[in-house]
Amino acid sequence: MAELRLSMTIEARKVLSDLLRLIAPTSARVSVNRAQIPDSDTDLSSYWTETLSAQATEEARLLAKAFAQAKGDPAIIILNSTEEALAFLRALSAVRLALRDLVFPEITDAQLENSENIDDVSLPSEKRHAIACYSCFGLLQQSLILQIEPEAFDS
Repeated sequence: MAELRLSMTIEARKVLSDLLRLIAPTSARVSVNRAQIPDSDTDLSSYWTETLSAQATEEARLLAKAFAQAKGDPAIIILNSTEEALAFLRALSAVRLALRDLVFPEITDAQLENSENIDDVSLPSEKRHAIACYSCFGLLQQSLILQIEPEAFDS
């Protein structure tokens, strides 16, 4: 069982939930596009595209539901199994990749992963919120990975 504590204001959780509601459907499409499914066999390609899209859509629903149901201060998200935690992790990754591809194409990966290097004063508030979400989801990914595989960050 994995547990995520969201030590953030209700307003910040609302921004995250709003962003998820807007980008979650797109994140499934981005996951399919990034998979680079070969199209040499039309039937196989269709099967993989439909399967991956359905899985990504379901995982996005899990993510949105978990944030919507998080209660308390700090709000806590409980993932009852390793499989559920891995699905949550994949959904976080899909949303971050969608943000990367659709909202921040002009910002380098290095800048995104170290967001204090971004001159966010000149960015519109929607992009500032999206950067905050991108960073928050990255921290949640790290927390989950440490709970699922504690040795992952040993160096």
